[in-house]
Amino acid sequence: MSRYRILLALFIIPLSLGAQDIDEAIRLFESFQFDRSRIIFEDIVKKDDNPRLAEAHYYLGRLSINPDSALTHYRIVIKNYPQSRYIDISYLEIAKINIARENYQDAIVTINELLKSFPDVAFKDEALFWLGVSYIGAGQKDPGHATLKSLIAAYPKSEWAVRAASIIPEKGDNPPDQPREYYTIQIGSYRNEGNAQKVAGDLRGKNFEVRVVQAEVKGNVYFRVWVGQFSTADAAKAFAPKLDSLGIKGNVVKGY
Repeated sequence: MSRYRILLALFIIPLSLGAQDIDEAIRLFESFQFDRSRIIFEDIVKKDDNPRLAEAHYYLGRLSINPDSALTHYRIVIKNYPQSRYIDISYLEIAKINIARENYQDAIVTINELLKSFPDVAFKDEALFWLGVSYIGAGQKDPGHATLKSLIAAYPKSEWAVRAASIIPEKGDNPPDQPREYYTIQIGSYRNEGNAQKVAGDLRGKNFEVRVVQAEVKGNVYFRVWVGQFSTADAAKAFAPKLDSLGIKGNVVKGY
């Protein structure tokens, strides 16, 4: 083998191994093996030579129960990897954490920055929904309702438009200023709706309250399985051991 080929092999092999590691971590994440997935991602971000570091930080944000830890990972993606395909979704995740904390003004700034930087973002309907919710939560009902109406007009078939319609008051109605907040436990996210419904059905057979919620991430549709509705994150965390006792792992997330 020529010296050139040897040097090329020495360069390519580590990249290939790194790609295999992160692909395995994503596979574990999608099969709900969160602890094992987290270990691999944490090992990946310790090395500066992996070309998929932004991806690893994004998933570590998803895996972080602590909101501050999640924010750190999403901000690393935005600051250090401006060309990453995960930068736009990281903006949205930051905004959703701010919404969960009722930091609505910060969420408004973040989502507007997202829409300015990525006007054709694939999940624009979801971004507009959370922007409208943020305006309403901040006491700015008029721009909030206007944003939600623009969402409904631009994406009439979107699930986010349906949710927006449930928030905008009808004539003569006096609904609450903002949608009810709750927390839930996400035990899985599937590409195939049938798989998600099967898991949900099994859980309903064990007398759990279960929802299957559709979400779009980076142009891909996922079907998330959520268990329970809790008024606080602490209440959701207190319920999680009951699932753990059955061998079911999950993450506490904000419901919508």
